[in-house]
Amino acid sequence: MQSVHQTTSVRMRAIIFAAGSDGEIHPHLGIGRELMERGHHVTFITTFDYVDVARACGFEVLSFLGKDEKQDFLRSTERLGTIAKLKSYSGFLTGKAAELCNMVASRLDEQSILIAPPFFYVIARLLHARFGTPYVSTVLVPAHLYSIKEPPTFKSLQWFTWLPYSLRKLVFRVGERLVVDPFFRMVLKEPCRQLEIPRPRHVISEWWYSPQRVLALFYDWFCPAPADWPKQVATTGFQMFLPNEETQQLSNGLSKFLDAGPAPIVFNPGTETQNPRAFFEIALKIVEKLGVRGVFLTRLTEHLPELPETVWHESYPPFHLLLPRASVLVHHGGVGTIALAMRAGVPQLILPGWTDQVDNGQRAERLGCGLVQQNPLDSDALLEKLQYLLHSPEVKDACRLAQERIEPGAVVRGRTVDMVEEIFHRTAKIAVLA
Repeated sequence: MQSVHQTTSVRMRAIIFAAGSDGEIHPHLGIGRELMERGHHVTFITTFDYVDVARACGFEVLSFLGKDEKQDFLRSTERLGTIAKLKSYSGFLTGKAAELCNMVASRLDEQSILIAPPFFYVIARLLHARFGTPYVSTVLVPAHLYSIKEPPTFKSLQWFTWLPYSLRKLVFRVGERLVVDPFFRMVLKEPCRQLEIPRPRHVISEWWYSPQRVLALFYDWFCPAPADWPKQVATTGFQMFLPNEETQQLSNGLSKFLDAGPAPIVFNPGTETQNPRAFFEIALKIVEKLGVRGVFLTRLTEHLPELPETVWHESYPPFHLLLPRASVLVHHGGVGTIALAMRAGVPQLILPGWTDQVDNGQRAERLGCGLVQQNPLDSDALLEKLQYLLHSPEVKDACRLAQERIEPGAVVRGRTVDMVEEIFHRTAKIAVLA
């Protein structure tokens, strides 16, 4: 697919870090593809399980974590106590941080630019501090941007949002100085020694974001910027990149099921669900009470009860093909899934598990596109909320509005790379003037 933007005259060497799940990897693959289509060289640094998909995109790929290495480390910590396990993980992270710094430092030159999501902020920031290499932070979800005035909601830290501002500010400062900073001083001791730079202080509040540009990979209408976000934050929109999207298809069985009747409710509770067997049993009863059809998504068939003809099981179908044919999506609240549901115009019932999922779900709820249900095994609440989502004209209108605001992924990725190129050229110009 050709970019709708002009190719820059100066070829960059973009070094992109990415690890985690599809939700973290795919947006960065999309940015890399747009960079490559403009003639830039892309080095993609990831873990063993995403090496092949990154190479299929045409990138140079480096893995900083092998399968055997991961399994050996996990086995070595299985029987450790809590304190010993924490020390082991800290030592492992310290070694990996130093290894990553060395791996990347040997590849830096005047054409390089670093693009890093939160897990890699400290690596990119250290290299930026040592070599002056341009550095762009990426943020996939609003919850990963530090704010005290409008703090994001985390499931285990919801009490923090209820505190008055002055007390939130005090709690954050104390937590940063007594917990966060000591942890990073330990993890960054060896990388900073090797790079011959001082260890940072106030890591989250003052240091780890790029001082040049922070790209928030969502829309400003999904999360208006709080007053205390870093001034260099710019929202881009949802990246909407899926590798091999054009060649993916629904299975024959699922296609026939969808063709045979009304749009089903799609249940995708995610791997974080504490009791998936109980959840699917409840989901089946709800489908039968509502008199609707359902699609149950899980890779583990032992979690499923015996299913009637009105319910179809699938492992992991392409969502961009399934969701436009769904009546409601029930899911865990990952921002990538929320974006795909908004693009499809489908109401959402969000069952947040951990980290950013509560915050993501609340933002979709505020937009009128869905509801949040904290307890995934509360059958009465699930039934009531699904009835509302199926029949509410207000939800239908809100979903249509969000769908109209979602731009094609190519447009968003083009805008994102425009900002990357702008930072690179601005830095190069400053270097020349200096």
